[in-house]
Amino acid sequence: MLDTVRLSVQVRGVTCGDLLRRGWDIYTKTNALQGSGDVWGSCSMNDVRLGYMAGLGWLTAETSLPAVVAGDNATLLDWQACGQGLEFMRGASMDAAGVELPELDEWRVTRCDAVWAWPVDPSHYIAALRFARLPRTRSRSYESSVDWMTFRGHRIRARFYDKAVERRHKVELPARLERQVRPRREVVRIGGERLGCRVRDLDAVAVKALLGETMSDLGLDKPIPSVLGVRQQLVDEHGVRRGRNLFRVLLEAREFGGWPDGVSQDTIRRYQRQLREAGVKSVSMDGELPGLKLE
Repeated sequence: MLDTVRLSVQVRGVTCGDLLRRGWDIYTKTNALQGSGDVWGSCSMNDVRLGYMAGLGWLTAETSLPAVVAGDNATLLDWQACGQGLEFMRGASMDAAGVELPELDEWRVTRCDAVWAWPVDPSHYIAALRFARLPRTRSRSYESSVDWMTFRGHRIRARFYDKAVERRHKVELPARLERQVRPRREVVRIGGERLGCRVRDLDAVAVKALLGETMSDLGLDKPIPSVLGVRQQLVDEHGVRRGRNLFRVLLEAREFGGWPDGVSQDTIRRYQRQLREAGVKSVSMDGELPGLKLE
């Protein structure tokens, strides 16, 4: 359910000298505009990457939970295993800093990658999702993945990819959806309610709801229609002329395996908007695809 997680907490009674004696690297980050610098510390403890901002006394910890819990980041963890991984991060942080730290519920979540995976051929879904759009993002297509980036932050908000290609060997659950959130920097709503930025705000229900809403936005939760299957929907919604023109665009896109090179992002967003207006979020190049479920 969770992959990469970054947590932070305020630490008291720690100096850079203490951390230096414990093997941390201490350095200064200089701001060229202000002509001043902040003192930072960094180290790695049991596959947990740690950082310390001396001026504010903030410690950050980041890791891949499947890697530290199961020894393999291709593993899909249940919520109990995710909890074990979060406690492991706290323990590694205390070992590295040499002090007692607050209970896990008080830590803040600065990054959280919710993930789900399925034992299906990812290639057909990747091709279909090249036509999908998430709100306030732009999509990028590759041979074995599709991702959706924020316009301003240039940060990946969601990704659907072939885990077997990434790992370069066969995996049990190759088709993978990843939804990245940074609740301290962005407003993330689940069912209309804002997601809090503390560890106590995360639970299995919230993570599944986040993934479920992302799947719904992309059209993964229902059967994905084929190019030929959407023709009448387009005509019914947009009329004969515009509907047939959009259908022709899809037929051309099928030859390219996605939107052709040279089509502007504004034009692609217009096509995507027209598809959604007709009730079409993704379009399959290989016949209708079954919807995916969170089970």
